[in-house]
Amino acid sequence: MNINNIVKLIKAYFYENWQNDVIYNFLVMMAVALFSMLMSPFQVGVVFFAAFFLIVYYPCRLFSKLHKPSSRMHYLLLPATNGEKVVAGMFLANVYYILGIALSVIIGILLGYGILCVARHEVVDMLGMNLGLFFKESILPYGENILLLYASISAMFFAAIYFKKSPFWKLMLTGFVVSLVLGAIMFGVDWLNEAMTLPAEIRNGNYIKTEHHIGTSDNWLQYVVPSVSIVYFYAMSFLRMRETEA
Repeated sequence: MNINNIVKLIKAYFYENWQNDVIYNFLVMMAVALFSMLMSPFQVGVVFFAAFFLIVYYPCRLFSKLHKPSSRMHYLLLPATNGEKVVAGMFLANVYYILGIALSVIIGILLGYGILCVARHEVVDMLGMNLGLFFKESILPYGENILLLYASISAMFFAAIYFKKSPFWKLMLTGFVVSLVLGAIMFGVDWLNEAMTLPAEIRNGNYIKTEHHIGTSDNWLQYVVPSVSIVYFYAMSFLRMRETEA
């Protein structure tokens, strides 16, 4: 794997797409954050939903050329291996685009605070304090969902390579089925915990309940499933790209 080829792929992407990313994604996200900030109370959920949707949908655009006859051959003949193309796409989806969306949200929040501060004649005291409170109360509590976000990106990444049409909706249908399976697994684990709990025993007038369980599903599924999914989907993306180039 040649790092120079990966850098060239990323540069070529920026040259062709940076205007679309800025105008149709980053500026839109900035506007959402700005108008949400001007609403009372601040609509944190709207900002997070919009950011999550844009981030997860983004991989659909990376490999759209694979499914267009006019540009498919050009993309496959790029001077890079399938592994290098996948790594470049992973960087764009997991680093570049997320940082762009995050920066857009921050700028939108700052602009919204600036407008509110000017309107309230409190330009000096509210800007830094409220931005810090936003991160403390709104960003940090969602830290445990970072794995889920990256797992969703990896799944969409694979779907964009595998499905020729409507990868987003096909992935949503697949995700619904997977959710049903995971729900059944979680229900089964919790049921086993109940079944493996020994009945209370009466000893010297005291009730003693001895429990033997394998850990509730909430303790490990939320970390194990996303981690395994990330590795699985990127590995499948690599293999699918090899088949496509073959």
